[in-house]
Amino acid sequence: MLIFVPFIKWYVLIRTLLLFIILCFSCKAYGQKFNILKYDTENGLPQNSVKDIIKDKHGFIWLTTENGIVRYDGSNFLTFRNFPLNTQRFAYFYGNKDKDSIFTNDGYENSVLLHNRSPKILPQSAKNHNNLTTKDGYSYILYSNKAYTYHPLKGMGCYIRMNNGIYYLRENSMVYHDYRSKKDQPVNISITLNNLFDFFTVGHKLFHLDYASRSVTAIEDGRITRSYDIPLLTDPESKIFWSQINNQVFVVNHNIIYRCLLRNGSLSMLKLADVDNLEYCTSIYYDEYYQKLYLGNTINGLRILNFFDFYATEKKPSQLTNIFYSTLPYGNDKVITPYGEIYDRNGFIEGKHFNSLTPYFICYDGSGDILVESKANILLSYQKKDKFSTFRPYTLKENNFVDLYHDQNTYYIASRKLKQTANTGYTGILSVYSGESFATPVKQFNLNNEITKIARLDQDNILVGTIKNLYRINIKTGVIYNLTPEKNILIRNIIRTDDGNFWITSLGKGFFLLRNDRLIRMPYDTNKNISSSHTILEDKKGFLWISTNNGLYRVMKNQLLKYCSDSSTRVHYYRFSKEEGFNTNEFNGGGNFCGNRLNNGEFVFPSLNGLVFFNPLRIKAYYPAQVYIERALVDGKTLSFDGKINLNQDNYRADIFIDVPYYANNDNVKILARLKNSSHAKWETIGKDRKYSISNIQPGSYTLEVKVLASDREEYIYKTVSVYVPPFFYQTLLFRILCASVLVLIIHFLLKWRVSFLKKKNRELEEIIEARTKSLSDTVNDLKSTEIELYKEIEQQKKLIGTVTHDITSPVRFIAITAKEMLDRKDKTPESTEKVLSSIYKSSFQLYNFTKTLKEYADIYNHHRLHEKETYLIYDLIEEKILLFNEIARNNHTVIINTIDQTISTTISKNIFSAIIHNLLDNSVKFTRNGSITFSCVSGDDSVSLSIVDTGSGMDESKIKYYMKLQENIDHEKLLLQKYGLGLHLVLQLLQMIEGKIIFRKNTIGTACIITVKNKRDE
Repeated sequence: MLIFVPFIKWYVLIRTLLLFIILCFSCKAYGQKFNILKYDTENGLPQNSVKDIIKDKHGFIWLTTENGIVRYDGSNFLTFRNFPLNTQRFAYFYGNKDKDSIFTNDGYENSVLLHNRSPKILPQSAKNHNNLTTKDGYSYILYSNKAYTYHPLKGMGCYIRMNNGIYYLRENSMVYHDYRSKKDQPVNISITLNNLFDFFTVGHKLFHLDYASRSVTAIEDGRITRSYDIPLLTDPESKIFWSQINNQVFVVNHNIIYRCLLRNGSLSMLKLADVDNLEYCTSIYYDEYYQKLYLGNTINGLRILNFFDFYATEKKPSQLTNIFYSTLPYGNDKVITPYGEIYDRNGFIEGKHFNSLTPYFICYDGSGDILVESKANILLSYQKKDKFSTFRPYTLKENNFVDLYHDQNTYYIASRKLKQTANTGYTGILSVYSGESFATPVKQFNLNNEITKIARLDQDNILVGTIKNLYRINIKTGVIYNLTPEKNILIRNIIRTDDGNFWITSLGKGFFLLRNDRLIRMPYDTNKNISSSHTILEDKKGFLWISTNNGLYRVMKNQLLKYCSDSSTRVHYYRFSKEEGFNTNEFNGGGNFCGNRLNNGEFVFPSLNGLVFFNPLRIKAYYPAQVYIERALVDGKTLSFDGKINLNQDNYRADIFIDVPYYANNDNVKILARLKNSSHAKWETIGKDRKYSISNIQPGSYTLEVKVLASDREEYIYKTVSVYVPPFFYQTLLFRILCASVLVLIIHFLLKWRVSFLKKKNRELEEIIEARTKSLSDTVNDLKSTEIELYKEIEQQKKLIGTVTHDITSPVRFIAITAKEMLDRKDKTPESTEKVLSSIYKSSFQLYNFTKTLKEYADIYNHHRLHEKETYLIYDLIEEKILLFNEIARNNHTVIINTIDQTISTTISKNIFSAIIHNLLDNSVKFTRNGSITFSCVSGDDSVSLSIVDTGSGMDESKIKYYMKLQENIDHEKLLLQKYGLGLHLVLQLLQMIEGKIIFRKNTIGTACIITVKNKRDE
């Protein structure tokens, strides 16, 4: 036992070594590098268990998970999981993807068909999709995916569909049924339950894994045709992934993924990638067109290996840095840096240890030696004959070398010199040397700004780029021409392409074509990354490769030249980024050679993290091949349609998705869309969300046009979708016609009504004018009457005042004469004095009564119009006057009786009426003793009669005649105030003011006064 155990160990070791040697010779190595993208529930997947992977004929990747079916277009995941099933867990795919018939099931005899880019549940009555069948009384399950774990029951077998027939396998039996002959034929393969699923297909052939003999048997149309010795397939450590619907076979051995290929009748193994953590891998799919490997995992979701043809060097411990600026081609497939480091696509090779001062300057001289700058003004020439291990120093008058160009035996060296004033930058110096001695320049040109690049334009001219301008210097004449006099352009590089054109790159201003001493600016890319271009290399297919601060761009040179002649030409830049294998998107410029073309055809660009090697002829540019517009999100609800979408005006927002299966750099998906017959009829660029949004659209029929760039030559895929927005009932043509008709009728009736209204208004205006004319006429008449009345009143006042003044003069004159007589009399006796004083008293009292009466008349005249419209009871007015004279009458033993009806009212001027009654009552009280004074009133329709009857001494007939005559002609009769007093004269004046009359009647006992006035009670 002690001897046997070491023997077993040696045996295992030798066996493993032999297997490794065989694999090395039998497996082709796939040398491409790759990166890995990982997807799980955090970035798109509904569940972390991916069971199977397939790509349909429309270009979409489909995944089965334990929480639905997922469609992937290279940018977004679209999950379908609301199936009316007991479970949303799905297993493997089977069917025929070329016929767009892909099936999967949930393990409970419920199948889902993937057809026309969407899944749908099939009824169980549909037998063409069933993965169970019977033959000769035995049940067989479909076997088409080796990664899926099968658990057949005792007596149950499996069947494998081929193009020409079906293989039925069960314990101790393998039969091939030929579709063409309709016959069964046995196959001489020993079948047990343990090896029932040790089969896979490649193309039209079936292969059996015989682990006992370590061989692989090929079976075609029921006949064994060949046996293969491929240890990798029969190694117990290998796990085989076979998907019949994908027609792909993979082998995973010690975390290395191989692909099994059938070429020219022979099986071969191709190594794809070395990947960690493959123990939970359940499915593998390789997309040959996009060079992507999809790995499904039971716990980690989906991993996508992206193989690329760009090679970016990684920093090794022996390297000084991984940041590069200027490099030179070295040998057939390598470059060398100013520090003497040599690199190829796989990284650092060796170092020559150049004593260089800067990473920005390196060049070859005419002998193939390498020149670098050392110290301030020393060029070191590393000798080619000594394999660049020795150098020869040259001391020049210039320092800070920027660029060097040689032509035959003439050298042009660009350098910079610090300006005399501090902190103001550098000046530029172009020196021309004859030969390699670099002793003394034969010519020298000084520029105000720092030189960045020089290039030979023709035999007589040199192009010189500075940090501000581009110059052309005529070497023979020494004349310097400024080609950018009004522009401030920092020149980065000057490149001459094979057709003789010169291209100028700049910092922040894009790149230009120099034509006839004029710079023509090229258009920018979408993100304007091309504005900071470093250098340009041209490949043999006519593409220009442009390195920038954010990616590497490829563009057809013919498009740029066409743009120079026609600025409407659309130029497309294809962008490469870290997704294609760079360590960084930032390429470097600033060196005199920041891009190289190697002898083996490869291009090399320095970057901020490594050198990027690639063969431009092997780099594929991917463009979309299919475009589908068949789904939308309308107000949050998913809507499917086919060529036409109907929207409502109630819809706030509709997002129409443009599905483009594309699995490369999404920066190169150029989608333009426009909605014809709308305000958005111009082409709009669609973003990376790939949807066209519609909102607040007016009713009508529209056409959504979409075009997707499909090639470098500006070829497009066009798609159209009809968009219809139905109008509301009030937006239809019929409704508008109806509204127009109603409007016409309304206008007609309005006009008719307006005419009628205007006629009516005219009539009313005429009536108003007539009424106002009458009113004005009445007013004029009233004014005339008022004028006459005022004139009469004024004349009466003048007459009254004149009479009063005349009557006052006599008492005043009498008083004056009496007083003078009294003063002149020398013998004054008491009797004479009393007589004189009595005369003076009487005259003064008479004068007092005149003035008092005159004042009362003036007050009445001034205030009677203020109370013209006041309504009052005559009874109450009489009661007020009785109250004033009641005490005097009582002293005279006279009774004042008021028999007036208490309901009789009037609007006669209360002041005037009150003054009249006051005077009449005063006279009656004076002349009535031991009698009575009675008031009575009779009211008619248009007048009121007030009578005052007393039992006094009565009025003389002469007085009655005088006052009656005066009343009839008061305007012309002379007033006898001194004879008859002022009271009744005043009464007559006041009665005239209120259009009243008075009648005096002498009774047997006393006097009766009857006043008749127009009654204004009802006005």
